[in-house]
Order: sequence, then C-alpha cells, then structure tokens
Amino acid sequence: MRDWFEKTLTRPVGLLSFTAAACLFTLAAFQAPLLSYALRFSDLHTLEGWVQILSLQVLQVCLFAALVCSLSTIALWLMKWVVALVFIVNSVALYFMLTYGIEIDRTMVGNILNTDRRETAELLHLSLVPYVLFLGIVPAVLVLKVKARGPARIWRFAFAVGAIGLLAAWIALTSFTMLWYDRHASRMGSKILPWSYIINVARHFNRVAMDNRAQVLLPDAQFITAPTARKDVVVLVIGEAARADRFSALGYARETNPFTASYNLTVFPAGLACSTNTISSTACILTHEGRDASARTVFEPLPNYLKRHGVATIFRSNNSGPPPIDVDLYQNRADILASCASEFCPEGGSDALLNRQLGDLIEQTEGARVFVTLHQTGSHGPAYYSKYPKEFEHFTPVCETVQVSRCSQEALDNAYDNTIRYTDSLIADLIAQLDALNDINAALIYVSDHGQSLGEDGFYLHGAPNAIAPKAQREVPFLVWMSEGFAEARGLTAQAILRPETHPHDFPFHSVMGASGLRSEIYKPEFDIFTLYDK
Repeated sequence: MRDWFEKTLTRPVGLLSFTAAACLFTLAAFQAPLLSYALRFSDLHTLEGWVQILSLQVLQVCLFAALVCSLSTIALWLMKWVVALVFIVNSVALYFMLTYGIEIDRTMVGNILNTDRRETAELLHLSLVPYVLFLGIVPAVLVLKVKARGPARIWRFAFAVGAIGLLAAWIALTSFTMLWYDRHASRMGSKILPWSYIINVARHFNRVAMDNRAQVLLPDAQFITAPTARKDVVVLVIGEAARADRFSALGYARETNPFTASYNLTVFPAGLACSTNTISSTACILTHEGRDASARTVFEPLPNYLKRHGVATIFRSNNSGPPPIDVDLYQNRADILASCASEFCPEGGSDALLNRQLGDLIEQTEGARVFVTLHQTGSHGPAYYSKYPKEFEHFTPVCETVQVSRCSQEALDNAYDNTIRYTDSLIADLIAQLDALNDINAALIYVSDHGQSLGEDGFYLHGAPNAIAPKAQREVPFLVWMSEGFAEARGLTAQAILRPETHPHDFPFHSVMGASGLRSEIYKPEFDIFTLYDK
C-alpha cells in the first residue's frame, strides 16, 4: 500500500487531471454553506431548480479551473503552492462559516483583518483543528507532493481561456435562471470559497487605500459661550456589541441595569446603528455626517475637530477600528496597563481599564473644555464569559466556550446578559467619578456601535450586511447623563423626555459640539440632544 501511494505521488500528473482533482475536492469539501443557502431558495421539484444548483457547480469549477490554469502559465510550482494555500485558508473559513454562521463579505473581511490578537485568541477552539488538518493541511501536502506536468504555456493559457469561455456559454444557455441569481447574488457571493475572501480582501484594501487619503478639514468653528470658572467635560462612551433589547432600562425583563438605576439617566428609544461592524459604526459616530457617512469617510473626526479648536481631548481605547485620531492624549489597553504596572490593575485588561483614575486625569487636564472618548470592548463575542470579572457572573449557568452554537440558549443568554450588566456597572462608576469632581460641569453619552446576534435565525456575533442584518445586530441603546451643574448652566431638566429617534449615531458629533458651545456651518441643532430637552 505504501509503495502504491509513493508511486502515485511520484507519477507525473497532467495539468488537466490536476485541475479536475483540485476542482472536485473544492466542491466536495467547501461548498456546504453555499449549498445550504441555495437549496433553501431553489425548488428541486422543477427543472429550473436543478439547473440553478447545477449552475453553481459549473460556476465554481470553471472559475477555479481558470485560476489554476492561469497560475500554471507562470509556473507549475506557483500553481501548486497557491492551490495548497487556498485549501488551508478555505478550511479555516469553512469552520467559522459553519460554527458562527458568518458571511465573508467585504465588511467581514474588514472585521477579520482588524481583529486584534486577544480577540483572535477568543475565537480559537480545538474543534478548528480537524477542519484545518483534514481539509487543509493534508490535502495541501498531497498537492505539493504531486509532480505536475503541463503542456506548452500557450496551451495552459488556452485552457484558462477555455474555462471562462465554457462558463460564458453556460450562462448564455441558462439565462432563464438569471433573475434567481440576481436576487441571491450578494448572499451566495459571500459563501463561495475561495472567491468570497479573495474578492473581498481586494475590495477591503481598496477601501483602506481610500481611508488613507488626506483628511478633509471641516469648516472653522466659533465658541458662542465664553469659558466659565467651572470646567465643561463631555465623556462619550462607545460601547461594543451591546444590543438594545438586553437593557432593562429599555424594557428587558431581566435587571441588567441595576447600577445606573439610581441616576437620572435619559434613555433614548432603541434605534438603528449605522452598520453592524465596528469600523463603519465608529466612523459614523465620530463624523458630522452621521448615518450618511461611509466607513471610508475622509472628513475630520470629532476628536480631531475639537482639538483643532482648543478643546482638550483624551481618547482611551480597549478596542480596534477607530478612524485616524489626533488627540492630546491617546491611550490604548497596553498604555493604561503600563501606567498601573506597579499598582492595582483591573482584571484581565477589562473595560475597567478605561475608567481607571479618569476623574483624576480630567482634573489634571488643562483647559476650560474637555472631551473624552472611551472605546470599550463591551460585549464582543464569542467569549462573552471573559468580558467581565467573576464577581459579575450574576446570571448562571453561563456559556464558557467560544463555540456558542453548542451552548444552550439559556447559558448563552446568561453570559451575554452578564456583559451588559457589567457595562452598566462601568457607566455607573464613570458617573460617580464625574459627579464627585469639584468645579466641573459634566455630561456622559453612551451609545453602542452595533448589536449582536445570539443564535436567532442561525446568526451569531455581528457583521451581517445591513440589508439582511437582524434587529439584534442593528438596534442599539443610547443613554445620556448630566450633572446638576451642566443641566443648570444650560437651563435643562435632567429628567426630561427626549423625542424618539431611529438613528442614535446621528447625535454624538452635534451634541458634543452643542455641549462645548461650538458652532459652525456643519452644526445641526436637530441632532444636538441637549436642544431636545424640555426646558
């Protein structure tokens, strides 16, 4: 048997045989997410339904054959290495698609490439090993071991052109299925391996190139109020993956907001986030464009704008994905941990780091106006159990694995609800710190970047395209607190009711401008929450 195996591997394999084997393996191993979706919307009781499914196979074979043959025109060794790499990457992608129900579109690629090492570690589990080993590494080794031979380069190129020609002919022959494909193209395109990540990686880096363009400065602004003896402070807390329907302040049956219940918080009705991913939503929150902003907006973000006008700016981040920030003091998780290395540091680099001695830092900051941004890691999944200290494990039992689809719904809900409860404790701590400051008028705004799916309709985590994203991924909380001094100075009533609004991310930029007494032609009073209070 061993001799037969060695002879098989050492026997030269023709280009067409190699290509056919690679295509068939790809179909057999990596199209489960695609077929699972397509079969839901294709009627196999009809000829058209069978043609639709068959067309998916023809599409995958022709495209992959064209790729393999095109690479062979450059070098056969390059062809083998690329095919081997594709098998390995496909195996990883398949695991996450099946485990978390994700779709690999441009947004998801951005999420993946901007996930830091800690978040990546939380996603890893031993169940990934069989996928990578048997669908990735073993086939890749076999591909590299095989001795491939090919005809002259002109024929290799002809094979690649022939594969595209065959696909074009098939499309023309089955044009009666085009409406079905057009209806489901975006969903199926994010499920076809390897094209979902190859194409969307290219689209992502095109967007990055757009992001790196020079920022467009916003119009100069003027202060309409003079500085007073009391320092004005606004703290913007950007939450992570906190869905609105898990806040008891918004009607959730469980008590997930006990710590802020005693404060005069104003609670907006649940509204839609700009996006379901951190990069796009954070850009939206920090821009004057609000919901009209794209993830690649080149306009000057809020902290930069305020700093340019003399407002003292602090940005503390326990997350990733903010737009290019230029502030007076920027601290990420590592910076804050380093500053408390010889003292007590919050457990595990949790969001308590962002709160650490913030009141003291604000008091020490020079300037009549201070703007602070805190970017939490919040309720980022799937390792919800790791997002809060053990003493905050209020709801039990909890899901203690990143394989959330294998947990009971009760355990998953408990772990997630504990993250919301912990976030509530941190907001309460921030309010207490701000309220204790002398000669300071302060306001706090909390808004989540997006929501989170917990298994509803097969969705987990976040990142689904807006067109198909469930409410759980888009509806977010929006909370406001004002100190007595802040409210009195502006003639506001801290317990006033705000009118409903369906897009909370429209408000932070203009509200902070309003609170700072800053005005310019881009200021929109209808998006300043402090003008919406009953006076």
